Amino acid sequence: MSSEGIMVHDLALKSSRRLIVEFGMGDGLLLEKLAQQNYDIKLVPINAKATYVGIEIDKNEFKVAKSRMGDNGNVILFNAPMEEIVPLFSNCTIDQILCILPDPSYIDKSKQSEWELFYKTTYLKLKNQGLFRLVTELTDELLEPVSDEAYEAWVQWLVQSFQSLGFTIKETMHSSPKEYTTRYLTQFRGDTGRIRIVTLDFERQLE
Repeated sequence: MSSEGIMVHDLALKSSRRLIVEFGMGDGLLLEKLAQQNYDIKLVPINAKATYVGIEIDKNEFKVAKSRMGDNGNVILFNAPMEEIVPLFSNCTIDQILCILPDPSYIDKSKQSEWELFYKTTYLKLKNQGLFRLVTELTDELLEPVSDEAYEAWVQWLVQSFQSLGFTIKETMHSSPKEYTTRYLTQFRGDTGRIRIVTLDFERQLE
C-alpha cells in the first residue's frame, strides 16, 4: 500500500472523528480557517474532534498550503490528483466534502462523460446524510454578461446531472457563501455580470 493509502486507511480507523475533505484546496486559505476554528464547511462549530483533508494537484499551491497549516495535527494534505486519492477512502467514511471552483475538467458540460465516474466514486465515500458542497461558476464564451435564462438553465443542468449520480439536492444559493475567502472567489465577486456563481448542497441518502 502506498504512503497515501496508509494515511487514508488510518483516517478511516478514527471513527470517532468527523472527516472533512476539500477538493482542490489551492493555497489552503479556507481549509486553514476551518481547521483553526473547528468549523464544518458551513462554518458552523463542530462539537466533536475533526480531521481536515486537503487535496491539491498544483505543487506550488500545495507548498503554500502546507506552510500555512504548520504543525496542525488535525490537517492532512495530499499533493496529487483528486481521482487518485478519493478512491483510497473507504465507502461511507466522509462527513463533508467541499469543492470550490473546480477545474473545467471536473465540471464542464463538454467533459461530463469524463467526470461522472469521479463523482460517482465521491458519492460512495460520503456517509449517510453526508454533505457535498459544490461552488462553481458560469461564464459566457465571448465574455459577455450571462443572461438569467442561461444561468437558470445551467443550474438546472448541474442539479439534474448530480441527481442522476445518486445525490439529493438540499439547497441552492445563487452566489458563494460570503464567509468564504479564496483568491479566485474574491476576484470573481468583482464581476458578477460575466461570472455567475452557484453554491449547491447535495446529500447522500441511503435507501
